[in-house]
Amino acid sequence: FIEKYVPFGGSGRECYYKLVDPFCLFYLRFMKEAAAIDENYWQKNLNSQPLNVWRGFAFENVCAHHVPQIKKALEIGGVSSKQSTWILHGDKNKKGTQVDLIIQRDDHVYNLCEIKFYNDQFVVDIEYYKKILGRINTLVDASPKNVTVHSTLITTFGLKKNEHSGAFVKVVTLDDLFER
Repeated sequence: FIEKYVPFGGSGRECYYKLVDPFCLFYLRFMKEAAAIDENYWQKNLNSQPLNVWRGFAFENVCAHHVPQIKKALEIGGVSSKQSTWILHGDKNKKGTQVDLIIQRDDHVYNLCEIKFYNDQFVVDIEYYKKILGRINTLVDASPKNVTVHSTLITTFGLKKNEHSGAFVKVVTLDDLFER
């Protein structure tokens, strides 16, 4: 129900706890106040912002529970690694950032994983391309000098190829998470 984790760059003494049980998360978000929910809530709000945010959050949770499958899809299943999330708080001198998943591999490669729930192939526009490059540079600056960073997209239906899709070295899909 609850998971202990050490954030990227944190010491073993700096740990956090988070609720990870999907039913408990759903219950606390949508059912706790069920008496106030209209019986047609789900039909009326199928594409509402709260449900879209929930889908994204739930997909991140699924990915967090399928790291071995992600590593297999990246063809790094045999490489020892650890994974974490990362939040770098900004200030007046530097911009903050948040990374959904970092796989720190013992072969000195870090996979910076962006996790995106999307109803179709994910499309990278120029703004998102710049955002990813910024995150890569920030991670490189915060990492040991002998580390290479590979940007990785984990999404439901893949990546649509365009002039900005090169922001990602590898793409992992929902099918990869549940491959038999």
